[in-house]
Amino acid sequence: NGRHAGTHYGGYTAFCFDISEYLKPGENLLEITVDNSLDENIPPLTADFTFFGGIYRDLTLIITPKLHISTTHYATSGVYISTSDEDGNTAVANVRTFLSNDGDTDCTAILTHKIIAPDGAIAAEAGKKIRIKAGTENYCDSEELEIENPVLWGLENPELYEIVTTVSAKGSDEEDMVSNSFGIRWFEFDPEEGFSINGEYRKLMGTNRHQSYWLKGDALHDEMHVRDIRLLKEMGGNFLRISHYPQDPVISQMCDRYGIVTSVEIPVVNEITMSEEFRRNCVEMAREMVWQDFNSPSVVMWAYMNEVLLHVVYDKDDPEEKKAYQEYLVSIARDIDEAIREIDPDRYTMLPCHNKPGMYKECGLSDIPDILGWNVYAGWYIGGLETFRENLDRLHAMFPDQSLLITEYGADADPRLHSFDSQRFDFTCEYALKYH
Repeated sequence: NGRHAGTHYGGYTAFCFDISEYLKPGENLLEITVDNSLDENIPPLTADFTFFGGIYRDLTLIITPKLHISTTHYATSGVYISTSDEDGNTAVANVRTFLSNDGDTDCTAILTHKIIAPDGAIAAEAGKKIRIKAGTENYCDSEELEIENPVLWGLENPELYEIVTTVSAKGSDEEDMVSNSFGIRWFEFDPEEGFSINGEYRKLMGTNRHQSYWLKGDALHDEMHVRDIRLLKEMGGNFLRISHYPQDPVISQMCDRYGIVTSVEIPVVNEITMSEEFRRNCVEMAREMVWQDFNSPSVVMWAYMNEVLLHVVYDKDDPEEKKAYQEYLVSIARDIDEAIREIDPDRYTMLPCHNKPGMYKECGLSDIPDILGWNVYAGWYIGGLETFRENLDRLHAMFPDQSLLITEYGADADPRLHSFDSQRFDFTCEYALKYH
């Protein structure tokens, strides 16, 4: 209705604005302006994928009572679940719930949680009364619920629990309710042994995935996202790098259901801008990413800064300019990493690097994350296929105390091209198959 309700920076994370005060009885006009032109303070700046414009994900009008589970806490359901399973007999679900009271008077909130097991049985329940002042936004309540004989989420048996959360004001018949799925599992990355989930070591095999399609851009129907995850599962994959930006929520939901572990990353790609506004936007995107996928059991790591030293913007012949750029880059990386760990200390952080490890080691960037991802195209951009193992041994020797993950590899192929004697850079299907 001609009044400004809010602005959101970045095209890959969700946002939510409370428009209650701007509405009027009868007809209302909602206007959204979307702009994907270059802004040096908003990542991504450059990349080898297209930055499409427009509204391409679901848009929802949410109506709640005055007392409700928050919608404005990073555009999530307002309920976050983390679990621990120490002895195998009992799991503890720590539930954080954000509540808002938009009313003019204080009220007593009746908050309840009901956890439903994969077989439909009630696994745990809890309830309490909380006094919430008028005008309170995003009041955080914590509750611990014990789950006896928990069923674990794993790669072959991705069992999901559901938690139903309700809140109502004492004496009122209005109730707000949300439901969230979650999984109980534990995992570890070890520099020598690799990845384990629920105490079992597993080799991770999978792909990267962009959300765009020929003739559709980013505006995909849900079934197209679903098809991609089914294809990954059918071809034997158990890992998905959701690159280089958070994607439609249906992707994480399908990975939760199919038992595919994932990494999610913010779209800081190739380079940065040395400004405080760029820094703030990066950190805010990281917070949005973590909160919005917090309940997804398939997510095991948060990533940022893909190949951020590939296209340096400083004068390589000016050591002072180089030093200033690298120091600023490292300071932004530390801020992002710290913001992620503050929200979610249980998952790992990862930095995907291009195959110039000395650059990342020299400036100290490689010291920040738990895991180093490596985009290694041995047999395509560099060397022959036999050099792939040599590259991995070299990287492990340089970073013996960090877990390493191959985050990109491969050879380009054109389905129209074939050869009985395939060679590097001939773009034939046969060379791509040989590469794999």
